[in-house]
Amino acid sequence: MTTSSSTPALHAQVLHTADEVARRIDEMAAEIVERYRDDKPVFVCLLRGGAPFATRLMFAIAELDPHFHPELDYVTIRTYASERAANHPELVMGLAPGTDIVGRRVVMLDDVLDKGHTAAFTSGYLKLLGASTVDLVVLMQKDFARAHFADATIHGFVAPNEWLTGMGMDDARLTREANRWLADLAIANASS
Repeated sequence: MTTSSSTPALHAQVLHTADEVARRIDEMAAEIVERYRDDKPVFVCLLRGGAPFATRLMFAIAELDPHFHPELDYVTIRTYASERAANHPELVMGLAPGTDIVGRRVVMLDDVLDKGHTAAFTSGYLKLLGASTVDLVVLMQKDFARAHFADATIHGFVAPNEWLTGMGMDDARLTREANRWLADLAIANASS
């Protein structure tokens, strides 16, 4: 599918519109406030894919409960390059030096739960730093059995086992960072 003879379409099929995504993130914020109100967890966003989702989620939490005061830090884990195949996860950037997670619940935030390798790797890293427990909250969870992180603690949507794009999920086959900041969730083009 193309928009003109030389410009490829942004994606093959929209799964969830920007309005549907915004509504679901608001619902997830309510679930998080209810579940974690007394725990005061440290939220850890997996960059770069988790950034759009985590940002919107933090605003939704603050709007819903201004006294919740979410604490957010970031890690960068490299799993995917320009191709659509996972490599062994690699820690690129760890938590900020002032972030103390010893004995605390940590809630990882990411765009998608795919095969679970990134979530398992990052959970192991956070537990080595002293996290008491590590939960996973994702916007999309792919619909198939996984050896690691069978299910996220909270997920926004269930998606088919396709390459996804939008809300943090990029399509580097189009260009670097393509579609990462689109508010729709979509299935990427089969080829570009």
